[in-house]
Order: sequence, then C-alpha cells, then structure tokens
Amino acid sequence: MPAWIITPKEEQVIFERWRKKAFARCDDLIKAYVECSNSFENPMDAMKNCEAANKRSLDCVASYQKMEYLDQERDILIAEKKQKQKIYRQRLQEAKELRDQEAQK
Repeated sequence: MPAWIITPKEEQVIFERWRKKAFARCDDLIKAYVECSNSFENPMDAMKNCEAANKRSLDCVASYQKMEYLDQERDILIAEKKQKQKIYRQRLQEAKELRDQEAQK
C-alpha cells in the first residue's frame, strides 16, 4: 500500500503518535527538569538554575523528532491499515460463503 493513500486524519494520528513517543522516550529527563524547576519558588531562579536540565530534555526530544521516526510511524500505520484490510476481506469472504450456503439450502 503506497504512502499516498494515507488520509489527512491518519497523518494527524501519525504525527500525534510520533510526538507522544518522542516525549515518552525522554520522560526521565523531562521529569528531572520539572523536579528541578519545582524546587524553586521564583520562576527566574528556576530558569537560571535548571537551564542544563532543560537543555538535556529539549535535546532529547529534538533527537527523536526527526523525519526517520516520522517515517517509521507512517510505516506502522500503513502496516496496521493493511492488516485491517486483510481482516475485512476475510470477513467479507466468510459472509459471502455463508450467503451462498444459505442460498443452496
């Protein structure tokens, strides 16, 4: 199944999966930044003192938000779509065979 068969709604699903997986892979670094920033009452102090933790978390997310990972998500969705199509065709065939059996009775 060619990639151009993906609908705009499916492209949104792919993008959302891609984004969620990038953040999930960097969850520990993001949590470390949040803990660091929550340890300061003054937001300016948090920004200054947690700059390194913030940079690490942002770099991690950026490393997973590349086209290669988006293409992987696209391939996963296409494989899912093929599987659903296969199941649909099987059920359609089974229904046709059942109708044919009933017609022969």
